[in-house]
Amino acid sequence: MACAHTHRAHEHEHLQAYEQTSEPVFVPDYSRQTRLRDVGEAGQAKLAAARVLVIGAGGLGCPVLTYLAGAGVGTLGIVDGDRLDASNLHRQTLYDARDIGELKVQLAAKRIAALNPTVTVQTFAEPLHAGNVADVFAQFDLVVECTDDMRSRYLCNDAAVLTGTPLILASIYQYEGQLQVVTAKPGAPCLRCLWPQQPAPGVAGTCVESGVLGPVAGVLGAMQATEALKLLLDLPRPVDHALLLVNLLEGSSQRLPIDSAQGCALHGGCIEVARRALTQALEERAVDLAFDDFDEAIAAGYTLIDVRELDEISAQPLPVQARSLPSTQIEALASELALGRVLLVCSTGRRSGHAARSLREQGMHNVHSLAGGIAAMHPARDHVPG
Repeated sequence: MACAHTHRAHEHEHLQAYEQTSEPVFVPDYSRQTRLRDVGEAGQAKLAAARVLVIGAGGLGCPVLTYLAGAGVGTLGIVDGDRLDASNLHRQTLYDARDIGELKVQLAAKRIAALNPTVTVQTFAEPLHAGNVADVFAQFDLVVECTDDMRSRYLCNDAAVLTGTPLILASIYQYEGQLQVVTAKPGAPCLRCLWPQQPAPGVAGTCVESGVLGPVAGVLGAMQATEALKLLLDLPRPVDHALLLVNLLEGSSQRLPIDSAQGCALHGGCIEVARRALTQALEERAVDLAFDDFDEAIAAGYTLIDVRELDEISAQPLPVQARSLPSTQIEALASELALGRVLLVCSTGRRSGHAARSLREQGMHNVHSLAGGIAAMHPARDHVPG
């Protein structure tokens, strides 16, 4: 009996210790949100069942992720292959100085878990590409594009149109921003209805090249989050399709109507235009080659050509011998390229990829681009401009 009593006492002590040390299960309080007549408990249930993909966890992505997680969106997907740089901190408010050098997608997932542990997070540490973008989009109810990469925006637009997945686009420049919602409904305009062709890298300035006031990214990202919640909750939205221009120096905004009878409608419609563009993007994937290091590329018989500007090369020279030929001059000097295999190199693969595709259109099928650029070859280094 004494032995049995001792055993029960031990069990009781163990249970008390567990009850004292275990953390209570977090129960989110959405009361301020559900008090809204258009939300309520039914709307909150919609959010809990929703799946949203956020592409880019930077200046725009940080407020988008924060507000959607706080609102109780059930599943958030995050796509980002970059590591945190010190220059990101003035506008990317999910992170702090201790995080420099870490993968943003992992940092963002950790912050979301701390903010609202009831949210399920899926992470994608590699950028989406023409071969998988449509399949990934089909897994989500809505996509928010938050990068400063024009190639990503066009790819996302085409995938959204083909899969019928609503897409929220935003871009920022110094003190200004633009916002467009692609509903992906039949007859509704898309990004290509405004700008049919993707501009060359450098035409549209990035934060790295042109600078940006930190709160500008916060304002546009908050607007993207608002549009996302409006779509998920079926809240009232403008009936017309427009590009919203925001100028935070002047404190002004302007809506530019998009005529759905123009643009893609003159070339077979958004779906047909998107299908052709994605097919071309699939063919162009052969341009990009990945290597573990530069020595591997040289051993494979490739001549390296660095298409960065001279100041970039001085700041971060390649560890191997390479010819310097800025991307702005490469088409004019195409005849000077070696006749053998050529691998173009830049910081992130954007400029080199564009230059390689342009040269291939001229018949130079021996030209390739280093996938992901120097940043992909040195994943532990700080992110460098593309």
